[in-house]
Amino acid sequence: MVKQLKSFQMPASPDKKKHFRLLGRVKDFFRSQSPEVRQEFDAIVWKLEQYGYLNYPYGEKVEGEDLFAIRVIHAGNVRVFYVYGRDDLVYGIHGYVKKTESIPAKEMKQARKMLKLLTQRGAL
Repeated sequence: MVKQLKSFQMPASPDKKKHFRLLGRVKDFFRSQSPEVRQEFDAIVWKLEQYGYLNYPYGEKVEGEDLFAIRVIHAGNVRVFYVYGRDDLVYGIHGYVKKTESIPAKEMKQARKMLKLLTQRGAL
């Protein structure tokens, strides 16, 4: 179920602090996005893997949640929720196109559902 989006990854570095993995639904979501969005996303993921965290404007903590969001803002207005897993893994658990100022309840519900599933499977 947890898969890496190999075709979009930046070159590997031996000193990565984290390893990013996309869940299947997020991988499917990116198939419908433009090459520019995928390229910006890959560059942000590369930063996350190298440094182990993201600063604003590339990432942000979702207030009141154990979730973080990657912010693709130049090529489109896309968000990808992610969580820190065991060891050095980071999971991209849900992606959506941002159309409103606040996070829609439907998107939060889906992210929480995936968070719960990973927790139950012992990945977090």
